[in-house]
Amino acid sequence: MPRMRHLVRALAAALTIAVLLPVANAVAAPRYVVEFRARDGGVFGHTYVAYGPTDRDGVLRRPHYAGFYPSGALSRTALLAVLITPAKVGSEPWDKTKRTEMVYRRELTPRAYARLVHEVGELSRMRPFWHLVLYNCNSFAADVARYMGLQVPWTLQVPKDFVQQLYVLNRRDGVGVAYAAATSGRILQAPDMLFLRVMGAEPVDR
Repeated sequence: MPRMRHLVRALAAALTIAVLLPVANAVAAPRYVVEFRARDGGVFGHTYVAYGPTDRDGVLRRPHYAGFYPSGALSRTALLAVLITPAKVGSEPWDKTKRTEMVYRRELTPRAYARLVHEVGELSRMRPFWHLVLYNCNSFAADVARYMGLQVPWTLQVPKDFVQQLYVLNRRDGVGVAYAAATSGRILQAPDMLFLRVMGAEPVDR
């Protein structure tokens, strides 16, 4: 009888481990997201993309940034409004990522995330020139969105309107969808969401 009780306990322990292990692995697995961000600054603002894994609070950890920027001598002159200039796909400066931003976030599978990283690298080589109308920062974000199979709004609008319209065209209604403000401490986890990235901001979409 003692041996039987020992066997039952061992089986119960094994069953508990079998049940809890997948749950633990699911909790520990990283969640990958891509964020289309529109920030203040300059005349119109700027659109760029942030992507990477999130922690338990939904905050991006070690994010990658990719934005499309004019470069060269003409990039700091008024001629930038009318001329085609050299361009680069670069990382957003750290201080500028702290500004008030509108963010459209979509969750990605690990495989989709790996493809996204590759696509951003390809776009870096394909787009050597910048123009205010023909190809600008919204256009670059639109190419990233198209690669993901998203519908894309008109690119000739201010960045915040572009990002919000991108969300409106592609929002995934259903269980788990969240619309919230992000604070410095926590961001609600959801597969599809639009929010303001600023301390104490009001929700963009209720």
